Amino acid sequence: MHAHAPRHEWVVAPFRADRDSAPRDSGADWLEVDAHQNLRGPYTAARQLVRLLLQSGPLARRFTAKHQPTLLCLSPELVTPLSASQEAAKCFSASRDGKARSWTLRLAHGLTEFLLDYARRSPSRRLAVSFENADHADPLDRELLAVLLRRADPARLTVRVGSSCDELGDPLLSALKAYATKTELQPVGSRWAGEWMVLADLSRFLDVPAVPPPAAGLAEFINEALERMPALARCSLANDYVKSDCTSDCLLGKLAYAGLPEAHRRQLHLTRAAQLENHRSRRLGALPLHYEQAGGAPEPLLAASKRCMDLAYYEAALDWASRGRRMLAAEDQGMTYCQFTHDILFSFLKLGRLREVEAVCEENLARSQDPALLTHTSYAKAMLFARWYEPSRRDYAAARAWVERSIQFAEMLPPADSRAVTLAFLRNTMALVELRTGHSEVACQLLCEALDYMAKEAPERYNAESVILLHNRARLYIARHQNDQAIEDLTTLVRQRPCESEAYLDRGLLHHRAGRYKEALRDYDAAIRSSPPYPEPYFNLAHTLVQLGRKKSALRAYDYVLVLSPGHVEALNNRAYLLYERGDFDAARGDVEAALRLRPAHPRLLCLHGLLEMKAGRSDPAYEAFTKAIKADPSLPDAWINLATVLFKRGELEAALRNLTQALRLREDAPAFYNRGRILEAQGKWDEAADDYTRALHLTRGGKLRILQRLKYCQSAAGSGRLQRDLSD
Repeated sequence: MHAHAPRHEWVVAPFRADRDSAPRDSGADWLEVDAHQNLRGPYTAARQLVRLLLQSGPLARRFTAKHQPTLLCLSPELVTPLSASQEAAKCFSASRDGKARSWTLRLAHGLTEFLLDYARRSPSRRLAVSFENADHADPLDRELLAVLLRRADPARLTVRVGSSCDELGDPLLSALKAYATKTELQPVGSRWAGEWMVLADLSRFLDVPAVPPPAAGLAEFINEALERMPALARCSLANDYVKSDCTSDCLLGKLAYAGLPEAHRRQLHLTRAAQLENHRSRRLGALPLHYEQAGGAPEPLLAASKRCMDLAYYEAALDWASRGRRMLAAEDQGMTYCQFTHDILFSFLKLGRLREVEAVCEENLARSQDPALLTHTSYAKAMLFARWYEPSRRDYAAARAWVERSIQFAEMLPPADSRAVTLAFLRNTMALVELRTGHSEVACQLLCEALDYMAKEAPERYNAESVILLHNRARLYIARHQNDQAIEDLTTLVRQRPCESEAYLDRGLLHHRAGRYKEALRDYDAAIRSSPPYPEPYFNLAHTLVQLGRKKSALRAYDYVLVLSPGHVEALNNRAYLLYERGDFDAARGDVEAALRLRPAHPRLLCLHGLLEMKAGRSDPAYEAFTKAIKADPSLPDAWINLATVLFKRGELEAALRNLTQALRLREDAPAFYNRGRILEAQGKWDEAADDYTRALHLTRGGKLRILQRLKYCQSAAGSGRLQRDLSD
């Protein structure tokens, strides 16, 4: 980025009042967003921003159709302003519990595109959004901000991030360093504006002309002043702090709150909680916060934890579950304790924090008598050994034993739909173990049994709960090359849940492999329409478009893959080949070099790097690149063919011949036969050269005239040679 190019902004100062006073472009239309997670929990900033845009008039509603998956996943209650169908709302509000942590990155990209679309269509010269309290934002808002900073053009949409410190953590901190200009504000005189405001408030509350600012010890000074303040005034300040949902950075209010008797503080929180009971948007943020601070029932925290698990907001689920469990008495091992512990355990698992998973499992196995918790704990142990550990630590015998133990605990549970679903999913886990140990037929049988069992024992939950089992069986069928059965399961799946993007993706891949490219395109389009954006369907779409000869469209699809995932090595590789084919060598080289920094031993990238060096007339670097490609993957015929070309140009005919022969052992290829024919021709081996040209002629799809010319020349030369030998005899 050039030094004079516009950049996003990062304003750092300890008080909000100081950050608000920092200069800003008066020519932009500003939106103000508070990202403090105390307000609405996960996606506090995102929800507020979406609400502001949808309330801005008809502009935002003109282009929301393509953003429906993102917006309904974020807030199902937006069904009315989005004019969405109830079916779509139901589909996108389905549980996402169990999805990978990376799921929320899709939401971040979808929300970014919604905002970028709004900015492009807005009549204002430039849109600007100020995100305040970023250091108190939930991890999902920070993830969103990181994506937005990278993707938004500051000349059209400026992002301003305000924080009280620079300890923000990645990915947000890295994005700010890369795309924003940091402004660290300085105090006004000896005090920050936030402190001057406190002193002014003290003057008002104490009814004195002015309060001299102390040289040091402001907190002590304020506490002394608070003691002289009327009790009603102190209560009012504390109440204002609680009504801010504990987000205010006003020292006066915070210290007034801290100075209240504990019972009084608890009552303030209970009163605020009662005010928020009917505010649906506060159920993952302020509402459980106030119940926690009131020290009352932990149920609101449990509800928040469960909902966050359901939405795949695993950091928030872990936070609420951990805080809720701390509210329980030390000896309390009842149902609420077990439910909190379940959410803690599986949040750790989905976040990949395996040591914490191990610790929770050991504690549960040592202390708990609850069969439900022990069922989940044994399942988690099985998944560690079967999937989550590094390959060197995996132990499928141990995984099988833990699944069997989990089944024993599950069978101790009282009969219920939930028990039936659990037992069905444990068969699914055992199927994974059998598959990993090479018993795919047994794995398939287990999945069939699981689906039959669930349909019989929990019919009301079958449509919702069978989706994962159907998808796993379809993928198992794919691994067993039973593609028709896989397509049947995937079709059943999308009939039950029309927004299951990955099912369309897998079915599209099966169509592609069978050469049904139009059907593949339809499924990839459906995968794209039914989810917030993610790279895989666009990558597969590009591959199919290449097969159809639509290379310009394929390039656009690869471009978008790299917008979503700049480090996508295969997309860089494939785009580079398309750019090379159309003669855009500089752009191809840029992609190759970027990808090789990520994967230095990638054989196809090394091969293309060698081709680019050949185009530039640099023989030695080309030779080195092709040699590295062969070392990385000796089964890559293109590398042998291209290395032979370098050797041929150097005059090393025998070495080139050996390379082409090796390439042809790996794959019969028209260019390889043609090139070997050229070498044999140069050596005067006319019959052998003619044989290679003949085989090249049968394999090639184009350029036959050139091959025919070489073939006739060799046949003529061979005939002439035979005639001369006959005459000499």
